[in-house]
Amino acid sequence: MGVSVENQRWTARAEYLRRIRAAVRFLPCEPLLGPPELDLRKIDWVIVGGESGPDARPMKPDWARSIRMQCEAAGVAFFFKQ
Repeated sequence: MGVSVENQRWTARAEYLRRIRAAVRFLPCEPLLGPPELDLRKIDWVIVGGESGPDARPMKPDWARSIRMQCEAAGVAFFFKQ
């Protein structure tokens, strides 16, 4: 089960996810629209991706790198797409 976390504004969604019984909990940070600081307790997997298409909002590479480092520190699987 997963919940989207597009930027810092939506990080509280992960708290709801932690309360749910699930075999796997994941955070799709897509489209990544800002640099979130994530609480990765009880999270198994984080997926990061930007927006695509003619009106896509930009994603800064440092945002994805920061999430990758947070995942490494917490021992959480990280997947980057796009």
